[in-house]
Amino acid sequence: MNEWFENCGGFNPSHKLDQLRTGIDSGLLNVQDEYGMTGLSLAVASNWLEGVEALLLAGADTELRYFRTGETALLIAMTYENQAIISLLLNHGANPDAANHWGITARIKSPGLFTHLEVSQITLPEPRIQNAEHLADHYHPRFKIPDRKERETLQPGQAVDLYVYGPKSDSKQDRVKARISARTGSGAGSRYVAIVETPLEQTHLPTGTGQIEFGPESVATVHLVRGVSGSKKKG
Repeated sequence: MNEWFENCGGFNPSHKLDQLRTGIDSGLLNVQDEYGMTGLSLAVASNWLEGVEALLLAGADTELRYFRTGETALLIAMTYENQAIISLLLNHGANPDAANHWGITARIKSPGLFTHLEVSQITLPEPRIQNAEHLADHYHPRFKIPDRKERETLQPGQAVDLYVYGPKSDSKQDRVKARISARTGSGAGSRYVAIVETPLEQTHLPTGTGQIEFGPESVATVHLVRGVSGSKKKG
């Protein structure tokens, strides 16, 4: 699957149409990577006009979002100001009123581009637990998080800090403390269920949320009890 994403975009994309069509035929059209990027998002971000057109003709979903910012393909295209790609997306139904986590839409960025389209209600992305490495790299480049091996071996009873983005104007992200109550799988396939300990009114989590599920990719800070002393290690 990595070849699919690497062909569509990234640091040094291949941009091979035959490989793209093979991936489409294999069912990868709307698959999202660990950050939420799709083939369409990556093709838009790398200004691959032919790839964007092929993906849209195949029925690519224009409204899937980049997890960290909540941006759709159209909002990503606005960043690069590629008018041909913007027009393609609009012709295939991309919504100019789909907002990122901070309420910014394509129409807000450039109102004059969308005067021919009826204004609709702004749609906000769902709150999401963020990827730990991405969060640390983007906001805290010197922040030392527990290594992946440690985050793949967490056990019930341990407390973790997770970061959640959501549509809240006064905060970029919430730190949510949760305590692991169950786990399944092993290694990279480990999945955790945890009871939320942070008051919900302080977070973007939906009212009534009592527990959350996540994987080792989402843990930014781990509190581990060491021996009988009860000391804690904070990554």
